[in-house]
Amino acid sequence: MVEATSEAKKNYARRFVKGSTVVFISLVFSGVAGFLFRVFLARTLGDAGYGLFIGVFMLVSMFGAFRDLGVGQAVVRSIPKFVAQKQFNPIKSSMTTLMLVQVLFSISVAFILIVFSDQIALTVFGTVEASMVIKVLSGWFLFQAIFYTLKGTFQGLQDIVPYSLLGFFEIFLPLIFAFLLLWILGSNVANVALAYLTGLGITVIIATGLFIKRHASIIRAKLEISKELLKELFAFALPVLIGALAGAIIGYMGTLVLAMFRSLPEVAFYQVAYPAANLLLYFPTAMGAILFPMISELWARREHELIGEAMQALIKFSFIFIAPAALIIIAFPSVVISLLFGSEYLAAAAALQILALTAIVQTIYTISNRMILGIGKPAIITVVMVIMGCLNFALNLLLILPYGVEGAAAATFLSMLVGLSLSLNFTRKYVKFTIPSLPLIKGLIGGLLTLLMVSVLKLIISLSPLLELFIVMIPSLLFYGAWVLLTRALTWDDLLLLKNTVPFPEWLLRVARKFIGIKRSSEQG
Repeated sequence: MVEATSEAKKNYARRFVKGSTVVFISLVFSGVAGFLFRVFLARTLGDAGYGLFIGVFMLVSMFGAFRDLGVGQAVVRSIPKFVAQKQFNPIKSSMTTLMLVQVLFSISVAFILIVFSDQIALTVFGTVEASMVIKVLSGWFLFQAIFYTLKGTFQGLQDIVPYSLLGFFEIFLPLIFAFLLLWILGSNVANVALAYLTGLGITVIIATGLFIKRHASIIRAKLEISKELLKELFAFALPVLIGALAGAIIGYMGTLVLAMFRSLPEVAFYQVAYPAANLLLYFPTAMGAILFPMISELWARREHELIGEAMQALIKFSFIFIAPAALIIIAFPSVVISLLFGSEYLAAAAALQILALTAIVQTIYTISNRMILGIGKPAIITVVMVIMGCLNFALNLLLILPYGVEGAAAATFLSMLVGLSLSLNFTRKYVKFTIPSLPLIKGLIGGLLTLLMVSVLKLIISLSPLLELFIVMIPSLLFYGAWVLLTRALTWDDLLLLKNTVPFPEWLLRVARKFIGIKRSSEQG
């Protein structure tokens, strides 16, 4: 029995890591494409043009946060159960319900945006040039209804390859069309919106083809949208919708308040710092995409102990591995911004440092959030998100007016910190786990010492920014790695778990064993 349980843990670990790895690789490629896109737009349109496009883009995207009325998360959670029972009719019916909800909502929002585009352009952005961008992005918003229905269904089916490919195409194809359209038609903000519309339209065609090819059994299934199914979906969806409303405030309010009360260049500065810091979130985003349906499956199988162990391990691994990446951004914000976006955006440096800290907090929050959703308690997420949203709204109004971009970043950090504390406390009511406080403290101390080492080396070494970055960070990261092993923030059991689930070089394992001071016999035991 013990051996069977152990083997089950390994199987779930391998599935989780394999899926996370595929999603992570996709996110890396998507991130590179997305960053190239941002850099290209920032350098081509200038700070005012870039700020205008991003401002309109965020306004339209804000409605996407609750376009599915929460049904999307309900479908992703329900599909694994239907797959386990080999019931394809409910999968098709759930997918169709989601499609109808999204399409109807998207048509309504697009109609309002198009009709009132001139008024919105002048009131929010202070220029009629935004009107055409609003109209074109309204068409893009309509395509999203189909795209996210298909992508969410792939996620629920745990069909990770097409799910990941679609995430990449969603970013990559608009980038390609932006290069072409801005070259042919000129550097106009509306042409960027047209690139988004064209790229997503082609992505929808690809997504449809992939779904028909890979899941013909669902296509052939009988459509039965019963009252019981709708009740199950919307019972889960309602609290998710309320939470999404609060999430929209957290994700978009800072940009919109900057656009309304500060200036479009400051919008551009914030939207330089925000995506740069979001590079740190690829790992937790990949984990969350796989974790949600997998936790749902484990909860249905009553594997509560395994969920608690996974929670504890993921918090520790995530914090320890994301900290060095955050340190690089905190130590070299100006270098990161100058290399990627140009020196005209250096005003975003302080905001980038704050948002890098936010990313560390958000990493652990994402794990807790997916756990709560996976066990079927969306109402808890709703409570947390509403509190975070209200706090973020108030802090944005309080801090942005006097402090601008830095105020927006600080509002995001403080609301995320409160959200993390609340979500962890709620999670522990349903899943028994211990927060690995000692390893986290060791990792934090190691991070602070590493940051001190970076600061000292920067004072001693005087080279070009890029060369200084490499020379300073290599010994600093080696120091951090040695600290993590010597203080046993990562134990030998942790390393063996990694070795059993992901490709882990033997030579690196041997080096780590010397640092930890464990003999070969310990490995056998």
